[in-house]
Amino acid sequence: MRWGFKMGEGSKIPTPIEISIDSHPNVLLTGGSGSGKSYGLLYLLGMLLQDSPEIELYILDFKYSEDFEFLDGYEHYFKGNECYEGVMEYYEKFCRKRQERNSRKRMMLIFDEYPACYSYLSAIDKREKSKKASDMANAIAEILMLGRGIKCGIWIVTQRADASLFANGSRDSFMVILAMGRMSREQKGMLFAGEDIPDKIYHRGEGCMLADGHPLYEVAIPKVSNMIDWKKHIKQVLTKK
Repeated sequence: MRWGFKMGEGSKIPTPIEISIDSHPNVLLTGGSGSGKSYGLLYLLGMLLQDSPEIELYILDFKYSEDFEFLDGYEHYFKGNECYEGVMEYYEKFCRKRQERNSRKRMMLIFDEYPACYSYLSAIDKREKSKKASDMANAIAEILMLGRGIKCGIWIVTQRADASLFANGSRDSFMVILAMGRMSREQKGMLFAGEDIPDKIYHRGEGCMLADGHPLYEVAIPKVSNMIDWKKHIKQVLTKK
């Protein structure tokens, strides 16, 4: 799968970053407002479906983003308060695949603004004495730690990636970390501990990427010439199955 292009190599021909989704199914995509995170996610979603058109894909959109309105009608598109049900439905399928040792078909869950959903559920749990937030966090942690062998992955998209959001140390199970735009010193240390991060300002659509077994890359997400057609293609691939 193509993840973007390397920056800063001085070559007139951009060098693509190609990393297999089979070995790197768990992705943490982070970046503040205006970083190009949502645009980057749409680009990567298109690349994922080009690489694995038969994948069973769950897309969770807690903030009702306009970027994903085109997915209305897709059976595995969950938005707002539906996101909890989306996680648990995916988790049930993961458990069946694990019990059956079924690694034939790849599954992926993409969760945009997971921390906001977690905070929302935590507030409800306090009021109603339920435990939806912890159930969701534990399900995500289990999939992160055990899903690769049965072709189950998770992409988490967030402005911040505090370790407290990921149960049982599961944040360490992300094989790809992609941070878009400007990063604080705290974020650099949290996401890329021990790495020599260039002291520079990354513009919209630019950032740093660290994947297991690879050096740190400075990455640029290319411009999609026609985003309307790009979205149409994404939905066509998802709904033709």
